[in-house]
Amino acid sequence: MRRGFKRLTCLAASLTMVISMTACGGSDNKVDSDLSVEADVQNYIDSIDMEYAYDLAETLAYDEEYWDNELGWRTSGSDAEHKTADFLEKEMKEIGLTDVEKIATTVDKFQFNDSKLTIEGTDIDLMPASYQCNGTDADGITAEIVDVGTGFEADYEGKDVSGKIALAGVDQWNEAWIDNYIRQAYVNGAVAIVTYSTGGYGELNDDTVNVQDVCCADLMPVVAISPNQAEDIQKAIKDGNSNATLMVDAVMEEGTGTTYNVVGKIKGKSSDQQILVAGHYDKYWYGFQDDSAAVALDFAVAKALIDSDYTPENDIVVVAHGAEEWGVTDSQFDYTTGAWGMMHEADLGWSGKTLALLNCELPAFEVEENKLNIACVPEFGTLVNKMVSESGLVATSGDVTVSEEAGSVNVMEDGVSYRWHGVPYLINGFEDDTFMQQRYHTSSDDKDTWHEDTMKTNLNWYGAFAIYIDKMPALELDIQTACSDLEENFDEEIANKAGVDTAAYMDSLKDFKEAAGNHNDKIADLNDRYEKAVEENASDKDIEELREEGAALNKITLEAFKIIQEECTKTDDVDVYTGHPNLDANISSLEGMITALEQEELYAEDEESGALDIAWTLNGEKDYAYYLFDQRVGDDIIAQYDPEKLSDNKAYWALDRMIPVCYVGETTYDLVRQADDENADIDYEGAIKTYKDQLNKLLPYVKTYSDQEMAAMKTVTDMFK
Repeated sequence: MRRGFKRLTCLAASLTMVISMTACGGSDNKVDSDLSVEADVQNYIDSIDMEYAYDLAETLAYDEEYWDNELGWRTSGSDAEHKTADFLEKEMKEIGLTDVEKIATTVDKFQFNDSKLTIEGTDIDLMPASYQCNGTDADGITAEIVDVGTGFEADYEGKDVSGKIALAGVDQWNEAWIDNYIRQAYVNGAVAIVTYSTGGYGELNDDTVNVQDVCCADLMPVVAISPNQAEDIQKAIKDGNSNATLMVDAVMEEGTGTTYNVVGKIKGKSSDQQILVAGHYDKYWYGFQDDSAAVALDFAVAKALIDSDYTPENDIVVVAHGAEEWGVTDSQFDYTTGAWGMMHEADLGWSGKTLALLNCELPAFEVEENKLNIACVPEFGTLVNKMVSESGLVATSGDVTVSEEAGSVNVMEDGVSYRWHGVPYLINGFEDDTFMQQRYHTSSDDKDTWHEDTMKTNLNWYGAFAIYIDKMPALELDIQTACSDLEENFDEEIANKAGVDTAAYMDSLKDFKEAAGNHNDKIADLNDRYEKAVEENASDKDIEELREEGAALNKITLEAFKIIQEECTKTDDVDVYTGHPNLDANISSLEGMITALEQEELYAEDEESGALDIAWTLNGEKDYAYYLFDQRVGDDIIAQYDPEKLSDNKAYWALDRMIPVCYVGETTYDLVRQADDENADIDYEGAIKTYKDQLNKLLPYVKTYSDQEMAAMKTVTDMFK
């Protein structure tokens, strides 16, 4: 799982869906429901084997047979990943899953075997962690190591790093992703970069080493050490001992790797529909929470269903994904690669028949205030609300409760690879900033984080969700929420400027909302009739007829969901937007900047309305790179979001869903530096022209997207009639 840095998440946070919930299910692992599935859910919960769940998580995290190096790593297409796939295949069969197979897909292979960093004249002898780049030769790189502070462009001034090793403190939460720091070192001629965290991530203590995923091209060896280790090196440099040798035994092979998604089934009475339960098994360090415990949860769900003698109506499929953390070089869309390859390239026939994906990440640490969160695609929000506040099926364990608020999913895990293929999904709300900032992607993601009540509560509701969705004939997927999101995200003022027929758009929304509401009524009516039929002990024939009616309705529901995802959503490397508010945000920012420049105001007293108070927000806040780094660094980053420059194999799950980027970096870069120079002759008119040209370039896309959305709404409206 990947977490974007905080400046990138500001916009996403403003678009987060909040669902009001009051957990009224059982406690102490007991359900209390009037629904017909109550006994099935309780039998499942009573059959959960917590010892099995823990032991499997521990094996996946700590068994050295499934490591690539002594730090515990298991990465995209590596030997350890392949061995683990074989182990999981065998384990699936042992717990009773059928049709077990390994589904191969092509990735860029990354295998980190070993490393060594020494400083001549000192006792410094470290094993740094390697990022997803090729290593050195066997002798390593021997060169001067130069402290470049926080690794920004200004930090390199007056320092010669050409042919040398840069030492940089990085903050990937608040400032910039690792790619920026790598590119800056490369631009200045460094042959390698040694990084340590100055904040945001790895904050547990100063002995913590943290890594993330590299999105840029393979420019140089890149490694991470702890702040304390960096301090030792800085002291050595001050003492005149700056001659370093860095050896990294790591291999990154573009396009030659294979990852395996391991799949097994609990066969249902019919295989026409299915439900997926999934997690990923690649990891950094022990990866106990991310994501060994999640795979253990998936297997424990399956084992409990089997042990409780539950016979599903539909196939329940367990998927252990490979290459989730990283799987392709030189791409901002480098993660969830194994899942994307399986869904996009393999002919599985899963689109249109998969009722839900129940994905899982970080399921077993003690969450803040003992509140377990739930996240979902917006269309599943109504069902999540019902399950938590009304169904009585969500049983909790110990002091853990289910949060009264749930968030919408973003793109930080494998669910996005399914969403674009018409698969709606849920996930546990794993984003806890305390864990993310202290232990995420560090050696402290270990078994000491195990919290049994959180794991048990997760197991309880995963099984309850699976059983409920399996038993109900009609899938409770509320397409009407897409109407609300489209309406909320439609900027009528910008649309008018772009020549959109706004009256027609609102009419389309009205018709769509009414049709979706009628469709929801059909779903609710069918499930009510099913519950009544079960209560009245209706014949098998009557029940089967209801299921057939539900299957036909589900085809329409899933097709409508897929159309909305394909035609009405946009993305970046942080979030998914229903409609195109990220495009409108760029337009609004450009308009604000132009107004400020006309008043020759770069920074305003309110710190919000000046041209440079706004400019960093462009392109989903990626233009912040122009404030800190060389212009070439910013240009390289922006180009990776340009749909016209990205080939299919580099866009991956963002393919066809990115908005056009706005190229104003050179002007913004110059203005930022001129603002600090009292003697600068600022060309306000030239800057205004640059930003106006981009504004005029973007406006026509508003009409293109709005027309596309209207066409999709009409298609779905007609389907629901």
